[in-house]
Amino acid sequence: MRVIIAGGGTGGHIFPAISIAREIRRRDSANEILFVGTKSGFEVDRIQKEGYNLRFINSGGIVSMGFVRSLKGVLSAIKGIFDSFRIIMDFKPNVVIGVGGYVSGPVVLAAFILFTPSVICEQNAVPGLTNRILARFVKRVFATFQMSTSYFPNDKTMVVGNPVRLEFLTVNRSYKNHSGIKILVLGGSQGAYKLNVSVPKAVGTLRRDDVSVVHQTGNRDIEDVKKAYEWYGIKADVFPFIDDIANVYSDADLVIGRSGAGIISEVTVLGKPSILIPYPFSANNHQLENAKVLERAGAAVIIEDRLAFPEKIAETISDLLNNNKLDEMTVQSKNLAKPNATKDIVDEIDRIVEVG
Repeated sequence: MRVIIAGGGTGGHIFPAISIAREIRRRDSANEILFVGTKSGFEVDRIQKEGYNLRFINSGGIVSMGFVRSLKGVLSAIKGIFDSFRIIMDFKPNVVIGVGGYVSGPVVLAAFILFTPSVICEQNAVPGLTNRILARFVKRVFATFQMSTSYFPNDKTMVVGNPVRLEFLTVNRSYKNHSGIKILVLGGSQGAYKLNVSVPKAVGTLRRDDVSVVHQTGNRDIEDVKKAYEWYGIKADVFPFIDDIANVYSDADLVIGRSGAGIISEVTVLGKPSILIPYPFSANNHQLENAKVLERAGAAVIIEDRLAFPEKIAETISDLLNNNKLDEMTVQSKNLAKPNATKDIVDEIDRIVEVG
């Protein structure tokens, strides 16, 4: 089987794509996989480290970009479709998988025009415009949340969850390498300035010797965050990016993060309680909608970005710790998990390829 996986830009798109690629390759080492992305995306480093071939096209945003940038986005997307024609005709895939991001649209549309079967993955509770349009042209839509199915054709849509990397499914979940309470802070693959500024002060104001932190900052703020934890006398391990993230998750008692689809899937698969601070400028406010799914279930607490001051974060952490809420949140988080997402997606892709 020959497969093109298109999408990228952030870890929220790339890591599910890698999970799918690994499962396809695991089933048959002869399966060939080609990733299509952009040269400026997060995918360049990660895909090449995984050893997959990667080709590039031009593509850009169109919605909520302003007239000039939207026009440039339209022209870039058109060029991206023609770039995709060449890639598809050259590689001759049996199926194209769109995993989100600006690249996904041109490649999936090109596949439809060239009569190549395609599928898309929708990670968020509220789908973006691109996937709502692409749903008309694909064989299958793989949704993470039940609420997103209302945006897609019923006969094409499967609620399977969001693929997570294999290490999240095989990590020792009872592993603990600390005493007290360990908080994991994640702002996504590139960090989050609001969390980098607010969380160190919030933890500092707790004045608890039993609390330690692991904080993924992104590249820009790492030195400032390190100095802040040192100033408050907090035991903290600070990294621009955490490669061994599954083991770090497993060792955490509480996660504080944005609420992109990747973090949502990871905290539920590992059953972690969370404080979620949705990115306020996400398309269709999808991060807030993602977070609401967990909060309604009792697995998370939402703090809106405009309210995410150190004092509010500290107050929320204190409430969870002082009232012993973490155990119940752990149970509810586990109940939301869909650990078979990758397997279910690849099973269906196999069926689509067999049918032709």
